[in-house]
Order: sequence, then C-alpha cells, then structure tokens
Amino acid sequence: MPRRASSGANVGLIAGIAAAIIGFIVIAALLFNLIAGDMFGGGGGSKGAKRSNSNATALNLATYRDNGNSLRGNVYRIEGRVEETLRWTADRGRLISFDANDSVDSIPVPVLVPEDFRNINIERGSELAMVVRVDRDGTLVAEEIE
Repeated sequence: MPRRASSGANVGLIAGIAAAIIGFIVIAALLFNLIAGDMFGGGGGSKGAKRSNSNATALNLATYRDNGNSLRGNVYRIEGRVEETLRWTADRGRLISFDANDSVDSIPVPVLVPEDFRNINIERGSELAMVVRVDRDGTLVAEEIE
C-alpha cells in the first residue's frame, strides 16, 4: 500500500524556524547596542565612554613614590586637595599638582586632567576624589573626578 503525503506542516520544523528567528533578533539587538553604544558614548569604547571605576582600590602613595612605573596601566582611587595648576594646553588638558593623602601618607603627585573634563572647575584648594590611571611614563591621568 502506498504512503500518503503529509498534509500539514511539521511541528518540529516550525519550532526550529521560530528559534532561529528569535536567535537572530537577539543577536541583532546585542550588535545594535554595542555599535550604537560606542557611537553615542554608552559602550565600552576608550574615548567616547568612561567605564565605571567606583570600586577602584586606593593608590598606595609609598609604592607610587618609590617606583610609579611599576604601577603602569592600573587604575586607582585618590583623594586630596589641588595645590596648583602646573600647565595647561588646549589639546592635552591640565597638569595639576595634587596633594594626595591615604591612611598613612600625604604627598604631592602630578595628575594630568584630560580636556574631556574642561567643564569641571578645578581651583586651587579644591578637595577632590579621582579615579586615575597610571600612564606608561608613571603620570597619573584622571578618568573620573568627583
């Protein structure tokens, strides 16, 4: 006896197509979020967005004083008072002398405040908390200012 052809759509086939469409939509949404976030400052890019470093560890001032180059590339939190502006350039920002203090010590350190923070008024004597990155030459570069 000959077999009859299937008259309806296979449930497994429909479920597979639906799963593929949902997967495509999820991947498209993630890619859009990544690309649009970088363009509009919400992603993880290096220039457009600042990553949250609120849980950065405190900078050990004695270690920085002894050999700042050993801390290159790391992110730390410092607190203290602005002593004075040492230099300002329109393209690179301000270099300030910052009297940083931790639980043990208080020493003046140079901090480069990039031009991204031009809207923040940094005056002599201001008390600030900053998240800084140790640059390749040992200079502290501000990434967040509170």
